[in-house]
Amino acid sequence: MHIARAVTTAAATLSSGVLIPLYIDPVGGPDCSGWRPLLDTIAAHPNLPFWTIINPDSGPGKHGSQAPAEYQQCIPVLRAPNVVVLGYVPTFEGAAGKQNGVTQDVDTYAGWDAAYRPDGIFFDQVSGESADFATYEGFVAHARPLFNGGSGFISLNPGTAPDDTAYYGIADLVLSAENFFDQFSPSQLSLGSSTPPSKQAVVLTDGPSSPPTSLINQLIATDHIKAFYVTTDSQAGGANPYDDLPTDLASYIAAVQAAQGA
Repeated sequence: MHIARAVTTAAATLSSGVLIPLYIDPVGGPDCSGWRPLLDTIAAHPNLPFWTIINPDSGPGKHGSQAPAEYQQCIPVLRAPNVVVLGYVPTFEGAAGKQNGVTQDVDTYAGWDAAYRPDGIFFDQVSGESADFATYEGFVAHARPLFNGGSGFISLNPGTAPDDTAYYGIADLVLSAENFFDQFSPSQLSLGSSTPPSKQAVVLTDGPSSPPTSLINQLIATDHIKAFYVTTDSQAGGANPYDDLPTDLASYIAAVQAAQGA
């Protein structure tokens, strides 16, 4: 029997944390060396929530398959009371011809053995448009009961504030700003009762080599957004900005915790 974990990160006493697109091969074996810097940082910050997005193959891989061997080995190592593991699913802006594939990806993750099954789903390429809301409402309604004993964690990524604020009502976390570091300003966020900061995340790429403490303090201590991540990895020229961890991951994470006076 699989006993549901508290995906609200029950052991984490801080309200804001880190959303990490972990699009990195963990590398098998007991050390899980591809993820080791993150694993060590998580262990060093047991009060800080971490939402980690795993992405074996632009999704889970072949429909109905189990996780690749290295993920079977390393997801259990990644698990901790302050960690929520999310499976990556692209949604192609809700395109009608892709909707069955979205559901199949969700079902594939749900079919993984309980030892390495995600705690929920990270839906990427979300349109955020009112015309597509029913489609995403259906995706969420299908996915949530399949994880964590019926209370799976759901994150949506429109990459900017969704045009329809109803999206905040169906998600646990909305990635409302995904951008280059030097093109982002906190003023771009929409924060209010219908767009609660407690459901918003910001992820930035091409960041500085040291933590941008002023920005982190603004977003975490002043705006009280739920999750923040900045990486030195680059998306310039169409590169994947999430295939490596920041050069000074430990300092970045420590700054998010310090912004909360901890």
